[in-house]
Amino acid sequence: MPNNEFLIKTPLWFDEFYESLTLREVYSLKTSEIINRSGKSREHLSRLFKAATGQTIGNYLNELRIEHAAAMLTTTYLDIINIALESGFENLSTFYHLFKKKKGISPNQYRKRYSFIY
Repeated sequence: MPNNEFLIKTPLWFDEFYESLTLREVYSLKTSEIINRSGKSREHLSRLFKAATGQTIGNYLNELRIEHAAAMLTTTYLDIINIALESGFENLSTFYHLFKKKKGISPNQYRKRYSFIY
């Protein structure tokens, strides 16, 4: 989301932080690690993120992670647990729950329906 789409005017450091979240090597980290990398307090960053984007950092990261996992499900032979871990989920149950909530079907069903390799 370019700065002109933010709900409020944001400082340059926030724009750079936000842009970095789209990198797999960033969004696959633990949320606490990502926040620590910003150099800002959790509270400050969380308030600014919510004000600027209308959603929490955690929700935004989970959306990126689910989209990455969905792409991997359709283009790789990796096991679902490895895809979940590669996408930044530490808990398989959480991954399944969030994936089904976002996509409407389980990761396995998604793979069977949309995979280019099966």
